[in-house]
Amino acid sequence: MDIVNATKKIFNVFITLVLFILIFSIIINPKINIKKEKSIIPFSFNDKNITYDNDNSLNLITDSETDKDLEVKRTDVINRAKAMAEVKWIPKYDIKNSYGNYTFKKGKTYTGIPYTMDIYQVSSVSDFLAKIKDSKEVYGNDCSGFVSIAWGISRQTTLTLFNSVKHGSIIDGHLISEISWDDLKPGDALLKDNGKGDGHIILYNETDDNNSDNIFVYEQNISTKAPFETLPVARKGTRSKVNLKNNGYFPIRLQGLI
Repeated sequence: MDIVNATKKIFNVFITLVLFILIFSIIINPKINIKKEKSIIPFSFNDKNITYDNDNSLNLITDSETDKDLEVKRTDVINRAKAMAEVKWIPKYDIKNSYGNYTFKKGKTYTGIPYTMDIYQVSSVSDFLAKIKDSKEVYGNDCSGFVSIAWGISRQTTLTLFNSVKHGSIIDGHLISEISWDDLKPGDALLKDNGKGDGHIILYNETDDNNSDNIFVYEQNISTKAPFETLPVARKGTRSKVNLKNNGYFPIRLQGLI
């Protein structure tokens, strides 16, 4: 009997110990988990979370590539100016142009984008043809709009171009600088402005081989001379370098022209 009782006591102690250990583990484990959760650092995305690839073949933008983005081909400039001066169009209606006091007659073929300072400005030859097709209003551009399109920059005025030259203001990432008359190249321009927006601008094409005073230009202006009909359109013409100088014109260049 004593052995049996002793065995039962040992068994009860064992069961009690097991239950105690089980209960204790249930109670203490959540506390351990909470401590672990408190030790977790909240996630925030920053540079330290990024693993950078050290591969040197990655296409990273360099200063030289940025300069290339500003490159403008002189041939493209001249071709855009030529297209605006040579585009042919036929109005479906009589279109009054207050600039130059001229009326474009319906059914007649005209050459050159009309001169206008109205709100109906165009951004390209295709834009002009699309807008003028069924229009009763004149569409076109003025002298600075003409050069802006040829250069491939946003719409400018003679004053904004003047300020860029004189004060170094940036236009679409480009600087515009004054150059010497001897350094003129196709796609450069001749600018005149009184600093208040009263001026004119002409796109230089080339110098006459037979007379160095004569330069061939593209421009948008109101009046014109033979062999063109006197009407306000873009055209190619001849200007005297001496006369331009005497009238306050100076040559300028768009940064990136190649």
